[in-house]
Amino acid sequence: MMRHRLGDHPNKRPRAPRSAVGAGVAAAMALLGCMPGADQTGGPPPAAGLDAFQSGFYAFASTNCGMCHASAQAPFFASRDVQAAYTAAKALVDFANPTNSLFIVYARNNHCGVATLCGPSSGSPAIVQQDLVQWANAETSTGSGGGPPPAALAYLTASMAIPPISTLPTLTAGKTAVLRFALSKLKPGVAPLANAILELEIVAPNPTEYRFTNPKIGGSTAVVQLTGLHVLVKPSAVAGPGSEDANQGDTWDAISASIPVSTLPNPLPTTPLSMTPLDTRAIAVGAFSSTGNLNDTITVGFDVLQ
Repeated sequence: MMRHRLGDHPNKRPRAPRSAVGAGVAAAMALLGCMPGADQTGGPPPAAGLDAFQSGFYAFASTNCGMCHASAQAPFFASRDVQAAYTAAKALVDFANPTNSLFIVYARNNHCGVATLCGPSSGSPAIVQQDLVQWANAETSTGSGGGPPPAALAYLTASMAIPPISTLPTLTAGKTAVLRFALSKLKPGVAPLANAILELEIVAPNPTEYRFTNPKIGGSTAVVQLTGLHVLVKPSAVAGPGSEDANQGDTWDAISASIPVSTLPNPLPTTPLSMTPLDTRAIAVGAFSSTGNLNDTITVGFDVLQ
């Protein structure tokens, strides 16, 4: 980001002396070096972690932060030497809880004085958060000193934009909005679901969180066994299907249910379908884009459809 001074206090003026900035950065890096996931071994980075860093956060940082953090201003997380950039950036990321990382704070606090790059409505916080989550997943997967990596989902819906969170019904409104996925776009396709839809109900219990309920599939021409339903959310500006909220959004992973034969009403109602949901429990998923006109997107994955 232009004139990026990651070590500054968010309320300092952009032209603070570099000596003060350097002291702030050193203190921050010293503290964050003790955080879970911080690289204190000095060994070579795991291949999966380096690849995730280079294709995600580093691609963003080298474009938006390189004027300062390539070589002029420490920390050099946008260095042209990707290994050096990786080492510098890793000290500022909490891989156990990447959404608490310092980079996200500085992506939205307008510290560099260019609101379109690091202001709260610039889109940068959402992109940085998603990049750090994906990087953390790679760092903590098998071969990187952590648990087993998430398995690739066998089936994925097309991605859909979630309405701006400020426009969604609240938890106390007494109603829900509905999101409907045409399963004709399911990859790979499942013949009995070619004209079916997946419906989720959604509300916003607070300005930073989505709450999904009552997953339903209507319009199947044969009984289909479903195992595992995964809700993946990401900022619209970020590529890929998104990530699952492992803290509170994975309850439906264990769903095992039969999708019955049914006929969809024509036209579809604007209210939820009158049919039995696959699961009656709610899941909560943290929002990436909670301000301005930014939108998150949602993709739904399944483990088994047969």
